[in-house]
Amino acid sequence: MGYDRYDGKKKGEEGRRGKYSITLLLLYICALSMGIAYGAHVPLVPVFAREVLDATYTEVGMIGMANYIPYAFFPFMVGLLLDRINKGSILLSGVGMALASIAMLSLARSVVDLALIRAFSGIAHAFFWPSAEAIISMSMRVDRYSKDLERDGSYSSSSNSSSSGGRDKGSSNSSNSNSNSGSGSSSSNGSSLSSVRSISRFTMAWVSGYMIGPLIGSSLFHLGYLQLFIYSSTMIIPALVCSIIIILLSMKKGYPDYSIKNGQEEEKGRIGISKAHLTLMSLVKGRIMLIAMIMYYSASFAILLSIVPSYMKDNGVDEQLIGILFFIFGIARLLTLLSIQLFARYEHISILIASSAIASSMLIMHTAPTPPSFGVALLALGFAFSIYFPITLTMLTRYVPITMIGSMVGLYETVFGIGWALGPIASGVVADAFSIDAPYLAMFFVGIVIIPLYTILRLKDGTITKQA
Repeated sequence: MGYDRYDGKKKGEEGRRGKYSITLLLLYICALSMGIAYGAHVPLVPVFAREVLDATYTEVGMIGMANYIPYAFFPFMVGLLLDRINKGSILLSGVGMALASIAMLSLARSVVDLALIRAFSGIAHAFFWPSAEAIISMSMRVDRYSKDLERDGSYSSSSNSSSSGGRDKGSSNSSNSNSNSGSGSSSSNGSSLSSVRSISRFTMAWVSGYMIGPLIGSSLFHLGYLQLFIYSSTMIIPALVCSIIIILLSMKKGYPDYSIKNGQEEEKGRIGISKAHLTLMSLVKGRIMLIAMIMYYSASFAILLSIVPSYMKDNGVDEQLIGILFFIFGIARLLTLLSIQLFARYEHISILIASSAIASSMLIMHTAPTPPSFGVALLALGFAFSIYFPITLTMLTRYVPITMIGSMVGLYETVFGIGWALGPIASGVVADAFSIDAPYLAMFFVGIVIIPLYTILRLKDGTITKQA
């Protein structure tokens, strides 16, 4: 009787894992489609602002800030929604807004127009990324739960067999207890690496698109900015279709609905952790320095996307070569994501290596603003950014109850958004006040201050070499 119950439960969970795999595949297609669309036009938006709208560096920074500042507020609110309504619906909203925001770029006739449209694009991101990340995080909990069921079933079977035989009862129980404890630790480590792997695959899909996108954008550039923006918006249609399919699947019997009800049921099924009473603030406490490092990473990322293309153009790099350089950036990100598990085992060391790569890249762009140097800098930045995202997101969501995953992902993206908003405007003001290469020297100095502080704290608590 017990075996039948276990076998039925096991088959149910295996089916559920398969259904989550289909959803993950659709998410990867969404990310690829969105990446191509954004890669095709985003690197040329700062050039468009400078050449067509006659924007200053401060105005280019303001346009970048307008794009990213919604990300400092909306993700947390979206995260709260994710814990209450269907996550697929929020994903679809983000994809739809992204398509509209890109098409609307063709209507921009002033810096203010462009800033408002970019702000709308930032809101689209705030709906898309947290919802996708929440679905991925939930799928990892289901996977871990299914493995726990298999392990517990094996343990139960072994115990029953030992009981009926009546031989070495005490020894068998002790052995099984030790084995169960060891496998629990292994499950925890495996879950972290599995989460990093799934997040990496999602990011790889986006990066692959963002790597192809600039080549498409540079080839369409001769048609003019109007056509470039319109064609870029149509590249999101596959993501729109996949988002609709995800919602339809969630309505089908046997598929998870990605809502708080589903999370509560799984919490009872031991997916969640025992400390369900923890608040977000208590989860964040003690991770302030990690949050500061995430903000340094996101500010650098925003500067690369919103300021660096104009800086390249002012140093004699044409639009087609800018597209090729961002293609190189995409290759670096893709190769790093393929080997992310090598870095995921030692999280803190990997973060320090990535931060050092960011600081070094900023120094290279300050001292030698030439195409070969830009290529080296973008290779290092691609390596660094691809390490940061999956590892830090896993670190912050690892011990979060499943009913709070959306909120924690929203908080993570809000922290990311603050860096995104501050980076472009600060670098734009510094460029106009001092020189166009000054922002990169400033970011280098920020790096050589924050990296030793993080190292000292991790050495103090003894976690710097701890394996994930």
